[in-house]
Amino acid sequence: MRIAIYAYPWDDVDRADLGADQVVVATSYHSVRAATPRHPRHRVLTAASGLYLPVDPSAWGRLVPAAREPIVEGLGERAAWVVLTHNSVIGRDHPDVCARNAFGDLYEYALCPSVPAVREYAANLVREIARAGATSMVLEACGPMGLGHLSAHEKTAGADWSAIDEALLSICFCEACTTALADAGLDVVHLQDAVRRAVGAGCASMEDALGPDAKVVLDVRRRATADLRDQVVAAARANGVRDIAMHASIDPWSTGPAAAVDSVIAGIDRFVIPAWELTGAGVERVAQFRRHRLRPARLAAYVTALPPVPARAEVLAAHWLSLVEAGVGELHVYHAGLASTARLDAIRTAIAIVRGATE
Repeated sequence: MRIAIYAYPWDDVDRADLGADQVVVATSYHSVRAATPRHPRHRVLTAASGLYLPVDPSAWGRLVPAAREPIVEGLGERAAWVVLTHNSVIGRDHPDVCARNAFGDLYEYALCPSVPAVREYAANLVREIARAGATSMVLEACGPMGLGHLSAHEKTAGADWSAIDEALLSICFCEACTTALADAGLDVVHLQDAVRRAVGAGCASMEDALGPDAKVVLDVRRRATADLRDQVVAAARANGVRDIAMHASIDPWSTGPAAAVDSVIAGIDRFVIPAWELTGAGVERVAQFRRHRLRPARLAAYVTALPPVPARAEVLAAHWLSLVEAGVGELHVYHAGLASTARLDAIRTAIAIVRGATE
């Protein structure tokens, strides 16, 4: 059983003290406002999207990340947590590379993988992080972003959109996507109209909403995402990265941190499966991956020790062991830096319980 603990660049996390095997440190990250309960000088930090490494503009193409402090060091010992298509700073400066929904609304935080410049940026990102010494990476947002991942001061919950509504509002109509959809034989104006009519109409499925066009939309998205992953993996491997994990979902319409997958992906060593809920939903997701035989060398479960999960070691351990029993070989624990001292103590004890039960 391998256990990784997530942290931000400003967090001082001792993996040995917690009993973890590895710290996964945010190296390229989206904008965040974070509590820092043990920071020597702060209790709250606000950081815009950027790269926590020196940035040489000559090493980049059209899209260049902002350099942020503190600079991450010791990447040979830690895994690099790399957020790829979620960057509101680049999106603000380059709206033409961002996702747009069927109503024309811009998702400034969402870089669209159909845009060649976005794929080039993602490949450059992993190359530069690898050159800084990273030999292990965890990829987040390795595909399209959608409606449902936080932007600015989020005020969307009260619309009561269903999962189908959110998927509809996550279909991208940027210039690159509309060209790709048209090249695939779709009438893009007709498709936009269909999406607009379907949002809020109570459709039972994407096929119910869009008919046979739903499959074509998915195929276009899959091709763009596959191109993104191929370029990212090639850049990482060419620069010495030995181990690549990717946050992934079996839901074909998934967007956001966990990208949709429907086959084993060459070059990806592990899928990290969202498994935060205490309801058994994470166990079912693991079972779905196993049923689809989407198994690289390992499956990992992405779990949290933050609210609404209680700060109780026995609750954490019971949940984590249920995922181990379901077939995961790793636990990725979110988030050591955001956790109160009581929650950090619960993480430490829960890890010890899991170790005792699995070794």
